[in-house]
Amino acid sequence: MTKSNLTIYSEPFGSTGNIGDNFLRLLGAPTLDRLQTLIREAVQNVADASIQGSGPEIEIRLRHLTAEQHRTLASRIFRELPHGSPSKDCLQDMRSRERLLVMEICDFGTIGLGGPTRADRMPAETEVTDFIDFLRNVGTARDTHQGAGTYGFGKVALYTASRCDTIIVDTLPRGSGPEGRRLIACHAGNSYSKNEGNVMRRFTGRHWWGVADTDDGIVDPVTGDVASQIAAELGLPTRDGGRTGTSIMILDFDSGGEGIDVLGARVVESLLWHFWPRMMRDAPTEKRFNCRVEVEGSAISIPFPDDIAPLHLFSKAMQAARRGTGNDVRPISSRRPKQRLGTLAIERGLRVPRRKLVEPDSLFPDPVNHIALMRPVELVVKYIEGQPLPDERVEWAGVFVASDKEQVERAFADSEPPAHDNWVPDYLPKSSWAKRYVNVALRKLKSAALEMGLPSQAQAGDPHAHAPLARLAGRLGSILEGVEGDGAGRRRRTPGGGRNPRPRRATATQPNFERLETSRDGPVAVFSTRVVQDSGRTGAVLSARGEVAVEGTTLRDPDGAIVQPIVLSIRSVESGRSERGGEVELSGDDGIFEIRVRVPENCAVRASAKVLPGT
Repeated sequence: MTKSNLTIYSEPFGSTGNIGDNFLRLLGAPTLDRLQTLIREAVQNVADASIQGSGPEIEIRLRHLTAEQHRTLASRIFRELPHGSPSKDCLQDMRSRERLLVMEICDFGTIGLGGPTRADRMPAETEVTDFIDFLRNVGTARDTHQGAGTYGFGKVALYTASRCDTIIVDTLPRGSGPEGRRLIACHAGNSYSKNEGNVMRRFTGRHWWGVADTDDGIVDPVTGDVASQIAAELGLPTRDGGRTGTSIMILDFDSGGEGIDVLGARVVESLLWHFWPRMMRDAPTEKRFNCRVEVEGSAISIPFPDDIAPLHLFSKAMQAARRGTGNDVRPISSRRPKQRLGTLAIERGLRVPRRKLVEPDSLFPDPVNHIALMRPVELVVKYIEGQPLPDERVEWAGVFVASDKEQVERAFADSEPPAHDNWVPDYLPKSSWAKRYVNVALRKLKSAALEMGLPSQAQAGDPHAHAPLARLAGRLGSILEGVEGDGAGRRRRTPGGGRNPRPRRATATQPNFERLETSRDGPVAVFSTRVVQDSGRTGAVLSARGEVAVEGTTLRDPDGAIVQPIVLSIRSVESGRSERGGEVELSGDDGIFEIRVRVPENCAVRASAKVLPGT
């Protein structure tokens, strides 16, 4: 196949003007930092591009381009640079950099960027305009049902994450076939002037690299085999087998001075904190996000929100909100007009040690005393912080899901700023029902969040109302201080991977306390252990038992007067396979296993585990 280079097109001001430099200011002033804003905006765009009835695959990659990929970038795509500075300077710097860091945000199983490629040449009765809305127009409204809002504003976060304000877009639209694949490069810089004869011609600062139209020189994306070839040379994901969707490469990614591994961890934490409802184990199929994060080609483990504090409490509240029943589920309504505005669900639980994904400056609060706000699309808009509970060993988390009634959902959607990170009633028409709906909901939710920290009448009359729970929390805390190992929630590296040799015999690590759950039979303590097989994978059975413990030591009871803890089940975190009782067959498997132990009344427990060889 003959290699062809891309051509630059610099956008001039039209006779009626253009948006110019202000394009990069359209995002407004988000309440989040740059990385969180980028992840939120990009993933919300993916949600809007989802195919109805199925959740998308989302892959976020951080890597340095290889020397060959860098040569492709410099020689085939950015061979021509703009005339205006500082755009020319920053692109020249990017092109000549020895190690170029990029972030790629890729989605699969989505509709891709289809439709016409020119905003001025649209066939009659055109319905799909995703390409021109994303690459050409700014601020076009999305018509996606319960979508995130304005299509054009969120993409600004992609450009501002690049130190040269430049992205490469590779897309395979739904229903187009391999020949419909499109690739184009875009830069959003400062406006400038260029002397052309006796006229100073003004340019907006937006530039595209693609295939020039023979009539007017405006570039369209390269397509088909050429697009696939360039994408492969850049290391972008393949889209064989009709894997529709879009890959966006952010060039010269602004790391903010942080190492690439830390950035990867922050991406994982941002995904979990902002999109946990759609990453839960039981998230509806049509909404589920299947996420993957890679750093230099290696995948980072992403836990289920159900398994990590404090998201496990939010997940339980979300399950209750979806069902409409639970420990504390309340309708939020307005009286005039009489209207159901949404559902608030709250869950309380023992404050358990955090598994730190990022240190310092983790997004996860400790303790948690927040309500997550969202529309029916189940994307977290923001968190309302409330009062902590009187007993500092107990925390709470709440979820509010707005009603899916058209007029109510539209009211909350229209109250969101361009960054979709708040509900602002003042954005809505004065004296409208929509403004009243949002005002009433926010007032009631803030009141509920503040009231959580106030003692109830029962508590006021009986200061020992929560004594058993507090005593249990205190005992568990003292046990954790005496446990040897990596600490609760942290995962050891698996021997046998990388440079670590496998052990001489199959082993199980000291179980770490993860969290406390409630059941019909009382409290259940959940511990985790890592099984490591020997080179012959001779470990056949994982055996676990619970023990009554006091202040970090096992309590011996030769007379049998104390009710002993019972191991209810053991579950493989990787496969999800679970077996009742204190033993589970391994069949040579290793990995992390959760041990659920029933906690006897007024006792604290610990767990032990060992791997038994085959007979």
